[in-house]
Amino acid sequence: MDRQAVPARSTLINWAGVAGAVALVAGGIAYLVTGDVSIPVFACVVAGIAGIAVWMWAAPGEFQAWITGRQTAYATTSVLITVLFVGFIILVYLLVDRANITVDLTSRQRYSLGSTTLTTIDQLQERGFRVRIVGFFSRDSLREQEAADLLLRQYEAEGDGAIEVAYVDPDERPDLAQQYGYQPGYDGDLFLSVLGADGSPDARTTPLYLGDVDERNITTGLKTVASAGQFKVYFTTGHGELDLDRVDKVGISRLRVSLEGAGIAVEPLRLLDVLNTGVPADASALIIAGARTPFTESEVQLIDDFLQSGGRLAIFTDPPEVDIGTSLSNTFLEEGSAFNDYLWDRFGIRVRDTVVIETRLAIGNEFTLLVDQIAPHTMLADVRDAQIVMQFVRTLELAETPTVEQGRYLREPLLYSSDGSFAETNLQGILAESQIGYDQGEDIPGPLLLAATARYSVESQEETQPRVLVIGDSDVFKNDYVEEYPGNTFLWTDTIDWLTGFVEAVSFSPVSDPTRLSVVVSDQERTTIATITMVILPGLVLLAGGAVWWYRRR
Repeated sequence: MDRQAVPARSTLINWAGVAGAVALVAGGIAYLVTGDVSIPVFACVVAGIAGIAVWMWAAPGEFQAWITGRQTAYATTSVLITVLFVGFIILVYLLVDRANITVDLTSRQRYSLGSTTLTTIDQLQERGFRVRIVGFFSRDSLREQEAADLLLRQYEAEGDGAIEVAYVDPDERPDLAQQYGYQPGYDGDLFLSVLGADGSPDARTTPLYLGDVDERNITTGLKTVASAGQFKVYFTTGHGELDLDRVDKVGISRLRVSLEGAGIAVEPLRLLDVLNTGVPADASALIIAGARTPFTESEVQLIDDFLQSGGRLAIFTDPPEVDIGTSLSNTFLEEGSAFNDYLWDRFGIRVRDTVVIETRLAIGNEFTLLVDQIAPHTMLADVRDAQIVMQFVRTLELAETPTVEQGRYLREPLLYSSDGSFAETNLQGILAESQIGYDQGEDIPGPLLLAATARYSVESQEETQPRVLVIGDSDVFKNDYVEEYPGNTFLWTDTIDWLTGFVEAVSFSPVSDPTRLSVVVSDQERTTIATITMVILPGLVLLAGGAVWWYRRR
């Protein structure tokens, strides 16, 4: 045999042993990382055993000398220390993961729940509510689901049994998707449902839509549930008002559904029944929607008592002839009536016996108008970019030189008609002659005031300040208008918020950055990263160390 071939053969055998040892270490690390005996792990183990077996069979003397040598002792000690350190790190990780312990080291605490969120969760627990947050994610949105879980599991942990989190594939469970109102194609949408005593969704409540995964959306939903029963809105009855339970286009059932869906209680109220006791003390607001017959002086006094004690009132009224072309009369808030005079004397707001005729922004006919002039009022936060449509609208008048009593209140306009409109004063002429035209000196040229508010000129921080809202139309909130025109819906939401403070009570600014970017990787990507960082890189270090050891051994 060639003498030069022996060292070469010996070198290859020794390198096979080193490679086998590296493969065994790599396989062990890979198993610790993945927790699964995958094909790569199995291949590393087989390759490691094979490499060491070749070394033991082909060069038993050298293998024995390596086992008993001083270098091996040093190497064994180093390996043992390394293994102990890695094992300690893995143990700490498992304990922290099992205990769900997280530490947010970001400068702006991007991954921590805000104090308002934690307070809301405490309120939820104190009131005995249990809720379930359901996220709809298809198979194509698993990465988004993992990102959502980073935030949602914090809610679940802080809730301590009061909050559950569940994920649903809408393709696999279309029944649940329909139950919650999920719209196909909107992966990542969250819904909140209140749980009953048996742990199932309460049939009396409708799942609350939260939107996408965001602390603001989630906590607002939780605050809505936690505040349930704290707000109550009464609608007057007994004067021909619009029907809260009527589901067709002329009813206002959608208003009731929207309020109850937000956790606001709704009750009818017949003022004649409470003349001696007054408006219930739990009333957050009183609404007169489309009344047609006059209020008695006793009822007006009842309303004044309610307002002077800090009550909130909204009036949606129509022209004296509710439906032009019919003989239906509407005597509510006629000029000279007790209620109309009260609004003028106390607040400086008068409702006029007119109807708005639109010549420029009419929709279908002259009585249906698109409102495009919105006053800079703090109440109208959501309306500015939406369209409001009104029909058979009555005009308002504000006191220009207020009396002492009127001067206690700040009158603020809300909505105006276009400059191409005018207020028809001869309503009987419209009915009799079916002729519409501007009469100089009789009719009032636009733009015309359609809605206004009144409140104390200087409001304190107390929540007992009277507020009054008057809109010269009730059609604006009927079912068909609310359903068809988003601006009408926004106007309703802003109305309730201004009257009750509900939206302010259930909203907040989260501590987390809403523009944060979450880095989420798939299982395959995670495995690849783990393999590179925990297997390949350490393996290269071991190979380099083995090479140095072998070179020094020679």
